[in-house]
Amino acid sequence: MRIKLPSSEQILFLANVLANRFWFKQNPKTLKSILVLRWDEIGDMAAAAHVFTAIKKTFPEAQLTVLCKPFVKPLIENDPSIDEVLFSLDDFSKPYDAVIEMRGNWKTLWKSFRYGIKYRTSRAEVRLRNKGKQVHETITNTETVWPIIGNFEIPQIPLFYSKDDEAVVHQFLEENQIKRFAVVHAGARKKLRQWPKERFAKAVDYLKNFYQLDIVFAGTAEDEPDIEDIKKGLNFQTYNFTQGYSLSQFSALSKQATIYLGNESGPLQIASAMGIPIIGLFGPGVPDVFYPLSPKSIVIHHVLKCNPCDQIHCVQPENPCIEMISNDHVRGAINEILH
Repeated sequence: MRIKLPSSEQILFLANVLANRFWFKQNPKTLKSILVLRWDEIGDMAAAAHVFTAIKKTFPEAQLTVLCKPFVKPLIENDPSIDEVLFSLDDFSKPYDAVIEMRGNWKTLWKSFRYGIKYRTSRAEVRLRNKGKQVHETITNTETVWPIIGNFEIPQIPLFYSKDDEAVVHQFLEENQIKRFAVVHAGARKKLRQWPKERFAKAVDYLKNFYQLDIVFAGTAEDEPDIEDIKKGLNFQTYNFTQGYSLSQFSALSKQATIYLGNESGPLQIASAMGIPIIGLFGPGVPDVFYPLSPKSIVIHHVLKCNPCDQIHCVQPENPCIEMISNDHVRGAINEILH
C-alpha cells in the first residue's frame, strides 16, 4: 500500500498554523507598521484589493506595505491605502509591528521569526478552518486579516488606476473610434482552461454582428498567436490591447467595457473587480473560489466527478470539461446579460 505524503505546501500551511498559534500574537490595539505578503498571481491580488482599504481604515496612522511579485505591482501601486509596494523577497529586511501573510513561503515565515514580528496572521488558518469547503478567494482574504483588524465585511472594490492610465485608454479608444465594446481574453495559464479558439471566433462574431459591439482582444505577447488564429475566422476589424499596456491600464479599459468574455484567469478577476458584466468560462477550476462577483455576471462551468484535478492531466482528454461549453451556452449568456 502506497502512503501519500503531505505536499510541501501542506507542510508550510501546518507550520504557519502552529507558528501563529504558539509563537506570534494577534488582536493588536495599535500598530505603526504593517506588512502584507501577497506573493502570487494576478487574480489573487485582484481578489485582495478590498483588504488594504479595511486595514487602513482600522489603523489609519500605520505604514502599510505590500510585498508582491514584480509583474503584479501595477495592480496596486495606485491604491491610496497602500504606502509602499515591495517586489522582492529580499526587501522584507526589517521588523514590522504586524505581518499578514496572504501568500508567502518558507523564506517569509523564517523572516517573521528573524525580525521579531510580534503580531502575525496567515491564510493557512482560514484554509484549515474551512477545510473541506474552499470558499471564494475574496472571503478567504477577508478572513485572513480578522485576527489583526477584527471582523469586517467589505465587498470586492474597484482597482485603482492613475490619470495617466485613463489617458492611455482614452487615446486607444479614440484613435480606433471605439465606443461600445467587448473585452475578450482567450488565454489562460493552463491548456485545460482554454476554451477552443474556433468557438471564441463564433462568440466574437455574435457579439459584433448581433449586438454591434467592437471587439478588443486583451492579453500579453504570449496570447497574440492565439488571438491571430481567432481573427482568421472573422471578416471584420478587431483591436488588440496586448503589448505595451500595463495591468492598471487594463483595469481602466475594463471599467469602460460593455461586457467581458474570457476563460478563468487573472484578467477575469480584474474585470470582476471593476464591476462590469462578465461571462466566465471555467474548466477544471474548483467551483466558486474564483467566480466573478461583479453584477450581471454568468459563469458557465461543467463540474464533473473528477473535479478538482491538477489541471494538467485530464482523465477524459477526448472530452475535457472546458470543451463541454458550447457556443449555444455562450450565446444564451450573452443574450441574458445584454438584454
